[in-house]
Amino acid sequence: MFRRDGSTPWPAASSFINRWAIWRRYLGHVAGAFRRDEVALLRALDMLTVSRELWLAEVDAYATSRRKAKRLGQRTPRASDTNPNLPTCWYGDSRRAATYTLGYLLRKPDRISNADPDVIRLASSVLETPGDSNRVPLEQLHAFQKRLEQLRAASGWPDVDWPNWHKANESLWVLRQISNAMG
Repeated sequence: MFRRDGSTPWPAASSFINRWAIWRRYLGHVAGAFRRDEVALLRALDMLTVSRELWLAEVDAYATSRRKAKRLGQRTPRASDTNPNLPTCWYGDSRRAATYTLGYLLRKPDRISNADPDVIRLASSVLETPGDSNRVPLEQLHAFQKRLEQLRAASGWPDVDWPNWHKANESLWVLRQISNAMG
């Protein structure tokens, strides 16, 4: 599955693998050393169970809304529809998980080496101001999001511009974490 350079033949898969690795670290951060401690393992299992139940409820709601939309003739989901089949957040305690994720990403810049520098600065400013005072103007978030969605769309099929696609995709994921961290 992995190439010699550490990449995968499917760039989106490597992105998902990185996200899962961060969430696994978050689980260990909150539940404890679940690989060695039975009590921590039970806490981690409870967290995973709750998160999975919330995720499945969202997947079910999405499937229901898609069936209704298809009956009305809308065969393709709108760009604004969030598809929960590829999760972008930790379900259950998304604010705390997103704050942890942003901190981790800023300590390990190689994980977000393709992200837009303005988005990284924005993430840094959210973490520098603890509590509810870390509000970033929504207009700024939406402007970044719109610009990056346009970049991702422009770099898509049939002639994929991978560097721009990765920049847009990673930046949009960081923006989602910023949004979750702000609650």
